[in-house]
Amino acid sequence: MTIPGGVPPQVLSDWKAAEERLYPVVMVRPDLYERAVSMVRVVADELAGCLDLAALVGAWGGAAGIVHRAAGEAGLDLEGLDAGLIAGAGFSMRYRELAGAAARNERLGRIRVAAEAGEAWVRVEEIGSRETAGMVPWSWTEMHVETGAGLRQTLEADQTTGAPRYSLEVVPLDPATGDRLPTPDDVVAVEESYDDPTEWMAAVEATRTRIESSGGGGSRT
Repeated sequence: MTIPGGVPPQVLSDWKAAEERLYPVVMVRPDLYERAVSMVRVVADELAGCLDLAALVGAWGGAAGIVHRAAGEAGLDLEGLDAGLIAGAGFSMRYRELAGAAARNERLGRIRVAAEAGEAWVRVEEIGSRETAGMVPWSWTEMHVETGAGLRQTLEADQTTGAPRYSLEVVPLDPATGDRLPTPDDVVAVEESYDDPTEWMAAVEATRTRIESSGGGGSRT
């Protein structure tokens, strides 16, 4: 089983675990912390030649050599540091860089296809999933292709009762890229919450219609 991008879940878990273990250990020693941060950065820079996630996974087998080579080239001392944790943290950093770029390219592709097809809306972001919505929030943003008005919807569990909680927010997006834009100073962003899914869906459709008819709408004031 792999996650999007072809990275085996166990490998990704190992990288994240290395980060989680590295920094708490070295934070009690400011000198080690500073060197650890520098080492993780130079390892990530050493991995700049990995231009996609498949190449990054392929480089993992030689992680020890990469760490020692990067340390030597940067003139950094590994004494007192766990080279294995440095390696995992460096790979994790490079993974985020590559994954972020891949996600943005995918989003640009979806926007282009939607615009060429004359579609009114395109989903530009999704965090979580329906399957995990009871444990972590499931959030997705649809963008009005013509204006960039974003419709952000979230399903999560109420922290007090555990019951489903639904929310809706209009956010400004760049229509060319789907990137989040600052909320204008004269607009007050409002996130509306609902307990009833029927009421929530009705509000979503009403907001969608308002945006389409007003050429963007914007956040409510």
